[in-house]
Amino acid sequence: MSRFYTLTRSILATIVGCSVAWVSNAAAEDATQFPSRNITLIVPFGAGGPPDSIARVVAAGLSENLGKPVIVENRPGASTGIAANAVARAAPDGHTLMAVDISFAVTPHIASNLGVDPFKDFKPVGLSAKSVFTLLASPALHAPTLADFLNLAKAKGEDIEIGHTGVGTTPHLAAVTFIKAAGIAPLLVPYRTVSEATNNVIAGHISAVFSAASTAIGLAGQNKVNILGVTGTKRLGSLPDTPTFQENGIKMVGFEGGSWYGIVAPASTPDPIVAKLNAALAKTVRNENMKQKLMAAGIELSSSTPEEFGAFIHTQYTYWGETLRAAGIKPEPK
Repeated sequence: MSRFYTLTRSILATIVGCSVAWVSNAAAEDATQFPSRNITLIVPFGAGGPPDSIARVVAAGLSENLGKPVIVENRPGASTGIAANAVARAAPDGHTLMAVDISFAVTPHIASNLGVDPFKDFKPVGLSAKSVFTLLASPALHAPTLADFLNLAKAKGEDIEIGHTGVGTTPHLAAVTFIKAAGIAPLLVPYRTVSEATNNVIAGHISAVFSAASTAIGLAGQNKVNILGVTGTKRLGSLPDTPTFQENGIKMVGFEGGSWYGIVAPASTPDPIVAKLNAALAKTVRNENMKQKLMAAGIELSSSTPEEFGAFIHTQYTYWGETLRAAGIKPEPK
């Protein structure tokens, strides 16, 4: 009996070993053939704005480095849920990816029926970029500097209104972080888009809004808004007269560098394919021409390993969960 048991265990071990080797070899073979057709990069937001713009730049680089077209497809809606569910349920072969930003780590804390889990349903491919944000204020406030704005906000409370594009979106996270750091209590006003909120700032209907630096750069010199501050550790070359929040003693903890962007794949995507995607992404963000072009708009191309990006998402998920709970923001159906 003992000899039979030992022999059986030996046979089973051999079978399991062969199975593992076959799966490993199959994954390696898939990686050598990848990509075999066009790749779809799904963006969970509408066209325009940093997530879409960055995704298109990255897609162009990936197309060049992988030898197959990478098609950007916008699928906005349901607090990124429509895009996320589509990618999570796509074939895990590397041909369907999702462009993500800071909301990827935030939305699960505010949407109770998102339908996907950022860790169980996706596999990180890598970080692609970071984008600084600016605070735009209405000239009607007669507060040309951040110090003036803060004094006014402390004196007027909710008479000062800061626009945003919905709970958990980047302008909202920037505003929440700023309010906490500055010790003020303005009224937060939701809009459908940053453009709509910005137009209301220009018209003097609301006091201010946080937007990507590219918007501020486009408005600079037109006297339509006052650009009060920029996230990050140094001033932008394209906005040399705009101080960082750090210069004014405002520590935007959790949002120091603005928003971040990256790519994820369906959870079961083989590691060799993820490695090939990551290598192409790293090569893309090292392109000096792309770097210089985006730097002027306050966008810094940045790379990471899949493991580093995964750890970073975990850190952001934990931080924003604690921050939103402290602010009394609870999950709601979307």
